[in-house]
Amino acid sequence: MAIPLAESIKIGLADIMMRKVRSAVTVIGIILGVMCIMVVLAIVNGMNKSTMAWMQERGGLNKIEVQANWNYDFSKGGSASFNLKEIRYIDSMIPEASAFNPSVNKWDGVLSWGDKQYNGMVGGVLPDMTIVEEWNPDKGRFLKDIDVQNSSNVIVLGSTVAEELFANRNPLGNTITLSGQKMLIVGVMKHRYMKPQGGGAAFSDNYLEYLNQRSFIPLSTMLNKISPGSTIDNLDIRAADPKAATALRKKVENIVLNLKQGKRVFQVNSAKEQMETQSKNTMIFGVIFVMIAVISLLVGGIVIMNIMLAAIKERTREIGVRLAIGARGWDIFLQFLVQTVLITSMGGILGILLGYAILGQVGKFLEISVVASVQMIWASLSVSVGVGLIFGVLPAVRASKLDPVIALREE
Repeated sequence: MAIPLAESIKIGLADIMMRKVRSAVTVIGIILGVMCIMVVLAIVNGMNKSTMAWMQERGGLNKIEVQANWNYDFSKGGSASFNLKEIRYIDSMIPEASAFNPSVNKWDGVLSWGDKQYNGMVGGVLPDMTIVEEWNPDKGRFLKDIDVQNSSNVIVLGSTVAEELFANRNPLGNTITLSGQKMLIVGVMKHRYMKPQGGGAAFSDNYLEYLNQRSFIPLSTMLNKISPGSTIDNLDIRAADPKAATALRKKVENIVLNLKQGKRVFQVNSAKEQMETQSKNTMIFGVIFVMIAVISLLVGGIVIMNIMLAAIKERTREIGVRLAIGARGWDIFLQFLVQTVLITSMGGILGILLGYAILGQVGKFLEISVVASVQMIWASLSVSVGVGLIFGVLPAVRASKLDPVIALREE
């Protein structure tokens, strides 16, 4: 007489309820393992989301940066700087770029207005900076091509600079002093904000505050009036789309290498490739901790297998009766396998619920974003069911192979 699957589930639930303490002890390892998997996957998701948010705030995955390579041994010769001729050459060689912004930074810029002063970085840039950085003025305008052509004495302030110098006043149209030059304020940049992750709030409550502390003037004004003799040490380029960024990065790298006679005085970075590298590193981190959680599940699975083997010993006579009245070995196998899967599934569900419940506290303790997803819930539940299937096979096979005559003699 075949035992329906629904009947096997009913019998399994009844046995679990009859032996509550044993069942509770049985699923503890599963609960802890699944809970760890939930938390680790949520942390990995949160780290990936934070990295992506950081990349987007800094110009997105289209951005390519050319900066000094401080790993290079400069005693071998070479200088990490460009002259205007080199910059024009690079620009002419990459017509596929959607934006091009060389810059010169004056780190000790002193801006004066009346009796107030502000010390901060002033960047000499081109109008394309707003495209490269995806960052526009909140008030007034940004620099124009005519400002660069005429080396105009105009300046765009960061939001913090404007607040420190002018408080609640409107800075537009006012004149401030920079390195002895009178500069007309034509714009104020939008305030940038990103919540710190992983304890960064101890230093600042805004990851992007350093951008708000910057001001911008035409590149030509910087080179001709504010900091004569300076060379261009930084170049930002924007590809048409993220897919084109990798190819453009390689092209720019080759151009720069040729200009510098093969000396790697500059490093050329693609935000897209950096994101991919970060995602791989995060994935490795996640795999390591998931493996630790899987070990916990394996230990729980071994405990479950031993308890199910002991349960078969206790229920030998019951198995014999079922076999004697027509149950097949397959029916007995299925009955015990279903019971094991029920136990691990219950542990999986409880582990998911507990893991989800503590995500907020984990994120708060580590000061990072944790992001739950449907995929991680299904992954955790699948692992718990898989443990039941793997470690339930041996007890189920042993039960199905019992000789009904010998089983009925069991006391």
